[in-house]
Amino acid sequence: MPKGFTEREKALIRAGLLEKGRELFATYGVRKTNVEDLTRSVSISKGAFYLFFDSKEELFFELLEQFEADFQVMLIEHIARDSTPPRERMRALLREALSTWKHNALFTHFSREEYEYLFRKLPPETLQAHQGKDDAFAAEFAAAWRQAGVVIDCTPSLVSGLIRALFFVSMHEEEFGEGIYPNVIDVYIDLLSGYLVHDV
Repeated sequence: MPKGFTEREKALIRAGLLEKGRELFATYGVRKTNVEDLTRSVSISKGAFYLFFDSKEELFFELLEQFEADFQVMLIEHIARDSTPPRERMRALLREALSTWKHNALFTHFSREEYEYLFRKLPPETLQAHQGKDDAFAAEFAAAWRQAGVVIDCTPSLVSGLIRALFFVSMHEEEFGEGIYPNVIDVYIDLLSGYLVHDV
């Protein structure tokens, strides 16, 4: 970091970049957001930006991971306090997860094209680390169900992959044709819920 930045200034600049990034990504998406707009908000040069983040895509990915971490905590808490039958509870959780994702302003422009763009730009090790986090959460997710008296009888990586597939389907909403997508996603959620848990 430049000697001109104190530790407090570094923390404030990083927080400011994340805050402005959340606003710009919600308005324009990742591809159309530019680094100059991000740096202008915290009064640093474009060159200084790369002392905080390797790219605007990395900044977006950090926001995405913050969102996921907060939402995962909420999901785990929901499993513990809900007393509805397991399959119904799983359906409700998956619907809530999908709805929260689709209605969060950060992901307004997160289409299939944005997803493909983002994952072309991020280093492979970043993507591998993210998948590792997803698998770790899937293990925690299964453990929370076990503690609630329900066994998910498949590996964490399969749980992670099946839930990820739900989000991939949601990115293709416009390609299903008018009026079809809600039925498709309802059937998928129902089938997935039945596969993962069984009513007792």
